[in-house]
Amino acid sequence: MGLITNDWKIDVLIAISTLCIFIYYKIKSIYSYFEKRNIKYVKPTFLLGSEPDGLLFKIHVTESWDRIYKKLENEKYVGLYQAILPKLMIKDPEYINDILKTSFEHFHDRAFQVDEKTNPLDEHLFFLKGNKWRYIRNKMSPLFSKVKLKWMYEEIEKCVDIFDECVAELSDGKDLDMKELLARCTTDVISSCAYGVEPQCLKNPNSELRKVGRDFFAPGKTNMLIAILRLSVPRLLLLFKIKTVSTKINNFFLTTTKNILHLRRSTGVVRKDFVQLLLELKEKGTVNIDSTEIEKEEMHEDSPNEKIELTDSLLAAQSFVFFLAGFETTSTTLYFTFYLLAKHPGFQERARKEVLQVKAKYGQLTFDSLKELKFLNNCIAETLRIFPSLAILNRECIKDYTLPDGTVIEKGMNILIPTLSLHRDPKYFPDPLEFKPDRFENPPIRGTYLPFGDGPRICIGKRFAEAVMSSLLARSLEKYRFELSPMNKCTDNLKLNPKVITSSPLHKLLLRIHKLNDIK
Repeated sequence: MGLITNDWKIDVLIAISTLCIFIYYKIKSIYSYFEKRNIKYVKPTFLLGSEPDGLLFKIHVTESWDRIYKKLENEKYVGLYQAILPKLMIKDPEYINDILKTSFEHFHDRAFQVDEKTNPLDEHLFFLKGNKWRYIRNKMSPLFSKVKLKWMYEEIEKCVDIFDECVAELSDGKDLDMKELLARCTTDVISSCAYGVEPQCLKNPNSELRKVGRDFFAPGKTNMLIAILRLSVPRLLLLFKIKTVSTKINNFFLTTTKNILHLRRSTGVVRKDFVQLLLELKEKGTVNIDSTEIEKEEMHEDSPNEKIELTDSLLAAQSFVFFLAGFETTSTTLYFTFYLLAKHPGFQERARKEVLQVKAKYGQLTFDSLKELKFLNNCIAETLRIFPSLAILNRECIKDYTLPDGTVIEKGMNILIPTLSLHRDPKYFPDPLEFKPDRFENPPIRGTYLPFGDGPRICIGKRFAEAVMSSLLARSLEKYRFELSPMNKCTDNLKLNPKVITSSPLHKLLLRIHKLNDIK
């Protein structure tokens, strides 16, 4: 009996050992991918990829990609491994422009895996692929046209009014970290413009919607692990049906969107918000719009062979990504912009004078007047250059493509476009870490400045985000002066928090706010 037991254990040990050996050699084979194709690459550490420090959260993942960008400096593209997944980083601006725009039909998908049954809120524009993406993008592009944004601008102004009241109470010259205040403001903007919910986060920091946003982007191993799995071994998410969004957040967005849609249908209430436009889209199949308002590259033919059903869950996923992308990226960009303007009082004063001139011209700051705030908008553009919301763009090659030098990118290859590294490359932007808004008096070299992406998959909410940022900054500069606190831990070459996937500073950016009419 003892002999049988030992034989069983030996058999299991042999099976496990054989499996481990098989996995080891399989991974070693994967690690020879670029060498076999004569593509220069950054050699990986076993299981940890080409830059382990980012995978292990020792540095921000964007810094690890930047290291790769700099290792083979003169190459137009370079191979790398994210854990065990081979990826190709495209560094040459002409190649980048070709991938994002000219040869878009080869690269129209992002390399993310979606299981809509396990994670229904993942079925949004940022992750969707193929015909489903084309259909939803085509239907939703009119929602962010200039006319529709002008329609929503009243809601933006209401939130900026409340923000102004909050800043007035805090403008006492004491040290202040504006991060949470800005997050609450942009949460109010999104909730008001998306759901028609009266602004409440600025007045109540513990409102339910603010808690949801805070929980989703909270630093923590769980959130980072999911982010790393998305980037490194995305098929594991599908294989083990891992929930990428907590049940609480999932239920909140699905229930909230469905309830609002039901309420609008049953009562006939009409509001100037995103949900109203989604309801119009679902019931009529389209949103009435002058086609001249939409950029040609944003329009796509719907697939004649596939019927896409606009379910309430699918619409909830779109409102979910609108909320998350809108409040977080916008508030973080504003956070950095206030800091940089405080650090450079001369630029702050130039922006303030421009705001006052435009206001005097129109009598008030209107949606149409925002485009005349050229220097202020250059300040925002320069902030996005130094601190882009997305430090890397992700694409998947959907059919074999030949680069101009003859190298073939095979179907299925993950493509990385290093936004942050391009933005900080002195070849394209001299003194890259210096805040110089006047750089944008002339357009950058195409393929070198990509804060919202480019081509047909450019951020659909670009105009909305720009309107929110310029409106809030203009109103603030009109009434207040912002200066750096001497208590800041770091004022040069800010480090990003390695435990947060977004571009969030490691240390607080402390400011002091003064009312202009109190300054003598």
